[in-house]
Amino acid sequence: MRVRIVTDSTADLLPGWIAEEGITVVPVYVRFGEEVYRDDVEISREDFYRRLRAGGVLPQTAAPSAGDFEIVYRQLREEADVILSIHVASAFSAVCNAAHLAAQNVSRPQVYVFDSGQVSMGLGWQARYAARWAREGLSPEEILRHLQALRPRVRLLATVEDVNYLHRSGRIDWIRAFTAALLHLKPLIEVYEGQAMLRERVRTWHRAVERLGEIAAQRTDLEALAILHADARDAARDVARRLQERWRIEIPILQACPAIGAHVGPGAVGIAWVER
Repeated sequence: MRVRIVTDSTADLLPGWIAEEGITVVPVYVRFGEEVYRDDVEISREDFYRRLRAGGVLPQTAAPSAGDFEIVYRQLREEADVILSIHVASAFSAVCNAAHLAAQNVSRPQVYVFDSGQVSMGLGWQARYAARWAREGLSPEEILRHLQALRPRVRLLATVEDVNYLHRSGRIDWIRAFTAALLHLKPLIEVYEGQAMLRERVRTWHRAVERLGEIAAQRTDLEALAILHADARDAARDVARRLQERWRIEIPILQACPAIGAHVGPGAVGIAWVER
């Protein structure tokens, strides 16, 4: 049975991975005032962060419509019997809901929608693993069982330079209560199973970035990890160098897509890993 993997642009996958692994990406929408762009299609990451740092109108995001997903699902029916549509945590976005609505209107191919409980490469790792299992010939049911087992092994830990972006995004409820306290402290936020939790607070952004590397370096059970950043490449490289000494595995450094950058702001750095 031919299985294809669909995800959304918040997965932060490299273009090479998308092509090599046969993953289809549905873009989220990014809006600057009246200007609307398809994430990573009609606005590049470099242009987005240039506009973000320039100030002015702050960007907003919107989930793809059910119609957007329907078009993609129908386009794949000649090459897929089953689609596994894996998306950003439903607690943070309406993407999963739009995919569910579209799946109900498509009879062929059969579509299963899976809530990753994650964001960025926390989602991206799950899409990549699913694509590998599909290439190995596993059935859709087997892949879904593997995904259910994989999801609690994926974690994302991140810090932001300016907490006001998270506050304005409204995606994390407790940020509102802590915003005043966090103006002079930097949060370490852990995303796990659809929840964003405050793990630590430290005094400076540089120390927060150091703590990301320290926490990951203390782990003894990682089989995959990626460094993420929102226009903070030098800081991400410093974390990668530290972890490369600890882990003899590929550590890709990825710039967060516009849809992620709109919510975390420039200067965010994160690590997404998969536990053994």
